[in-house]
Amino acid sequence: METVMLCTENVEMLVEFEKQARETEADIFIHAFDETEFKTETLKNLKNPHFDSAKCLMCVDEEKKVIGRLDFSIIPSFAFGGDIRTYVDWVYILKECRHKGVAQFLFGKMEAYLKELGINEYFLIAAENDEAQRFYRSLGNAEIAKQDVLTKAF
Repeated sequence: METVMLCTENVEMLVEFEKQARETEADIFIHAFDETEFKTETLKNLKNPHFDSAKCLMCVDEEKKVIGRLDFSIIPSFAFGGDIRTYVDWVYILKECRHKGVAQFLFGKMEAYLKELGINEYFLIAAENDEAQRFYRSLGNAEIAKQDVLTKAF
């Protein structure tokens, strides 16, 4: 296994991964998937400066096929004189590749990447399903805290 960061040159790898994810778990991915639109929007957003701090780390197998992805954003703030944290937005491993260390591998690679930038903390909004909760507990040095989250659409 190895990782590659999403960029314009490898966007097709992500498209194929998303297509396969929807084929194997149609009950989770219930919305229609338009490959062309997905690719177009992803390429557009890769050029959008608002997405500069957004990263998609993809795990590829020996055949250079994406088997998992970890999306995160680096969030700088002027709070308390300056703070940089990372928000993990999305983790997805193909169903047939789960329980083989892929997610652990992705998180380890993300942590190494962040350490190089001087960032030593990340957070995510934890999924409540049992499989996800078991994974979170396996991360080590992680704390699962119940906190209210305000969401407002406008």
